[in-house]
Amino acid sequence: MNRYLLIAAALMLSACDKIPFPSVPAPAPVAAAPTMAVLDLGAVAKALGRDEVFRQQVEAAGQQLRQQLGELSSNLQTRLREEQAKLGEDPSEEQRQQLQRMLAEAQRQVQQGQLLARQKATEYQAQLAQQFRAEVQPVAAEIARERGAAGVVLANSLVWFEPAVDITGEVIDALRARGAASGAPALAPPQSGQAGEPPAR
Repeated sequence: MNRYLLIAAALMLSACDKIPFPSVPAPAPVAAAPTMAVLDLGAVAKALGRDEVFRQQVEAAGQQLRQQLGELSSNLQTRLREEQAKLGEDPSEEQRQQLQRMLAEAQRQVQQGQLLARQKATEYQAQLAQQFRAEVQPVAAEIARERGAAGVVLANSLVWFEPAVDITGEVIDALRARGAASGAPALAPPQSGQAGEPPAR
């Protein structure tokens, strides 16, 4: 009995060898993530001496804005003194109230001028940074493409990166070779504008 079972099992196994099974396709290769080059823009600015140039430009712009604010404040004070002198030693209650309104308006204009000056200073710094970034961008892009990188990211936006993908040194050398270290193109200093004319009577 056992002999017959063994013969049947052997025949079944032999038949199984002749059954065609569908072929299983090999898994598709996983595409490698694109390589990104890394650039330290601050290091580039420092190596080219641009950080000092930017500091001087921002300082000069701030001094000009402070001077404009000083002129505005001085003009308002002069106008108030003139108005006070016109009222004489014994102004009426209505005249005193009018002088108080003029003083409040002058203070408002000075505060508005201060806010506007701070805004202009911030915008000026942003323009300087954008100008430098636009100057560096084509050089960094060219070097990154030569390395086979798909893009360039700034070092200060990364927690960690492999030093081999850092192109900062190459960008500095390329910019120096193009004379970029000679100085930054000057931007027109910001104007605070007039926060308003001196208060009228």
